[in-house]
Amino acid sequence: MRTVPAAVVAAFSFLLALIGVWLVIAPTAIGYQPAIARWADATWNDVVVGAVLVLGGLGLLLAQLVALVRSRMAAAAGA
Repeated sequence: MRTVPAAVVAAFSFLLALIGVWLVIAPTAIGYQPAIARWADATWNDVVVGAVLVLGGLGLLLAQLVALVRSRMAAAAGA
């Protein structure tokens, strides 16, 4: 089984987080959600999905970093 390089996983998780940030700020940045109005269903959807993507992307990045540090520590201990 082939593994995905760490740089690819890190780039993918960072991209997920950036997409999530865009979804959170898109309603006001694009202008389909007025600042003083109640949130529309589309705004709620963008914010919730964006938050999930941000948390998922950052969680994946953190997990990748922890795995990288553990593997390097194990390699250093075995040498």
